[in-house]
Formats: sequence, structure tokens, C-alpha cells
Amino acid sequence: MSQKPKSLIPPPDTWRWLLRVAGPPRVVLRESYADDPGTGRFDHGGLDDLLRRCVDDDGFVDYAGLARYAGLLDGYLSRIASVDFAGLARDEKLALLINTYNAATLRLVLDHAPIASIRDIPTKARWTARRWTVGGQTLSLADIENTELRAKFNEPRIHFAINCASIGCPKLQNAAFTGGAIDAELAAHTRDVHAGARWLRTTPDGFHLTKIYRWYEGDFVPSAGSAENFAARFAPTIANLPRRGWLAYDWSLNAA
Repeated sequence: MSQKPKSLIPPPDTWRWLLRVAGPPRVVLRESYADDPGTGRFDHGGLDDLLRRCVDDDGFVDYAGLARYAGLLDGYLSRIASVDFAGLARDEKLALLINTYNAATLRLVLDHAPIASIRDIPTKARWTARRWTVGGQTLSLADIENTELRAKFNEPRIHFAINCASIGCPKLQNAAFTGGAIDAELAAHTRDVHAGARWLRTTPDGFHLTKIYRWYEGDFVPSAGSAENFAARFAPTIANLPRRGWLAYDWSLNAA
């Protein structure tokens, strides 16, 4: 009798151990969909409308307003649950996964409000909870980030696009990402993030970087040689300066 193939997604307890003991898992960024024949498109208009209503230009969220429009959020997540993911084009897949992570995080915060930090949510209900369905596959936020985005797209800029509902996290864009313009959108948003003192701070003798670069350093080395070189692509003024340290990471809720 043939055996059922094992899932490529690690059990939730494995993710919890990795995040607690070793930090984010090491992943080799690869392109899994470069030759994908998919041509499907997905309309992110519902999420775009919600973000424009409830997120300001600095990435802070009006969570009271978001609660009033929770139906829009739930409708969007419901459509993602039944999407034909395999039929989507490569860039559509990328945009959908980034938007799913951000939309699911907003729903997670609403489910546990009021909180002062996402880390106030019980560990088992937070990043490793498998409750978000994408094209019929139920995933956790950790799965979306590590086994879907990082492991299947050679795109380190995703670290500045996905948002963990914290002030220290790269800010939430107040518009949905779209498959048709994902490269330009990621470039513009990443430049915008690097212009903010919460993620990059210069001094006369050097600069300090967000800990995103420390935690995910291996994702930036293949394309730029180092995390510092990657950051300099979006903040050219630091190109000839030494890194002096890492910025403190603020886990406070990104509430307006």
C-alpha cells in the first residue's frame, strides 16, 4: 500500500521551537514559479479599499475603524481561501501571499483586541496557528512567510512588505500590493521604509540598521554580498559608512 506523502510544512511545534530558540529558520531563497504557466489574476480591491480607509501614510492602523469594516476584511480572506492559487501567474502569487500575511495579521489583532502588542496574544494563537486558508491549504503566518514566500521566491524585499502589527516592523503599506506592478511597488515601498528613522538611523560616524537585517541576514547576502550592501541600494548615503549597530525593535502595536 502506498504511503501518503509527508507535508513539506513543519509541524506548529517545530516553528515554535525555531522561533524561540534559534530565531527565524534559515531558508534558501529560490524561484519556484519562474517557469510557471499560470496566467490567472486576483483582484485585491477589497483589501486596497480597507487599507486606504484605516492605515495612514506612516503605516499606523486605526484599529477601531478597522473593526467597523471587519466585513470587508473577512470577505477578502474568504476569497483567498477559495482562490485557484496554482492558476495564478508568478507575480500574482507573490502579491497575494504578501497581502494575505498582512490581512491575516490585521484579523489576528482584531480577534484579540484590546492588546498593546502582538506578543500579548498567546503563543499558540499567534504566528504558528494554522488558521489562514489560501487556495484550500490551511497555513500559519510562519508558513506563509517561510515556506511560501521565502522558500519559493527569490525576493528579499518581502521583509519590508509583510507587517507584524508592530512599530518596529517595516510599516504597513496603505494600499494593497498587486501582481501587475509588484516589482515597482516593492521597490518604492522598500525605499520608503529605508527613509524612516525607525529602520535606518545615520550618525556622523556610521549607521544603525533594523534588526530585520540581523535576523534574516542570509536572505540578503546572495544578491548583495551583505545586509549592509543591500540596505545601501535603498539608502545610498550609507554606502561608504560603517554599520555601528542594530536599532532597538519596538514590539508596541502599530495603532494610530
